[in-house]
Amino acid sequence: MTFSASLIRLALVDDHLLFRKGLRALLEGFSNVEVLFEASDGQELLECIDALSIPPDVVLMDLQMPVLDGLQTTRLLRAQYPQVRIVIISMHDEPELIEQLRSEGAHGYLLKNANPDEVRGAIEAAHTGESFCAVVG
Repeated sequence: MTFSASLIRLALVDDHLLFRKGLRALLEGFSNVEVLFEASDGQELLECIDALSIPPDVVLMDLQMPVLDGLQTTRLLRAQYPQVRIVIISMHDEPELIEQLRSEGAHGYLLKNANPDEVRGAIEAAHTGESFCAVVG
């Protein structure tokens, strides 16, 4: 893949392999997204980022995962890699939870039933530094 200024370097984190692989297939269809790697939880994500010379631009991450969940990982990313933008993807749509994630430093929130255009839009909004983007139906 040829690197361009608009290419979004993305890490994908979800503990459900089938969902993660399906999401990766969708993301790889977006011409402006390069999936750098997949991880099954927040700990694996942090280990993968530590091994890179340049961290991803955006992390698309599940909320509920073993070891380190999305909220814990968001806090750690904000402290260790403040330049990385975070989009949470979850099946939960409670306003209080979404607000907590926003206040902890997430840049976007998607429900797992979002359509492909909404997924692309949330990733692009996070990458360009737009204000918090929530797609909750």
